[in-house]
Amino acid sequence: MTHRTGPPPRGRRRPNLWHWLRPQSSRTVVLGMCMAVGGLAGGVRCMADGKGIWTALGTLGVGILGVLIVVSYFVNHENR
Repeated sequence: MTHRTGPPPRGRRRPNLWHWLRPQSSRTVVLGMCMAVGGLAGGVRCMADGKGIWTALGTLGVGILGVLIVVSYFVNHENR
C-alpha cells in the first residue's frame, strides 16, 4: 500500500459534528438509564401529586431524553 505524499486534500478537515450525537461510552448508557428511570418515574409522581403541568412535562421530558440516549447507544453499537 502506497501513501500519498504532500499536503492533505482540500475540503473539510474537522470531524463531522454529528459524532457528538452518537453516544459511544458505557457511562453515557448509565447516564441515559438514570435519566430515563428518574424522569419517567418523577413525571408520573408529579402528575399523581397534582404538581404543576410544566413541572410534570419537564420531568417527563428528561425521561424521554434518557430513553433516546439509551436507544441511540444500542443502535450505534450495533452498527459498529
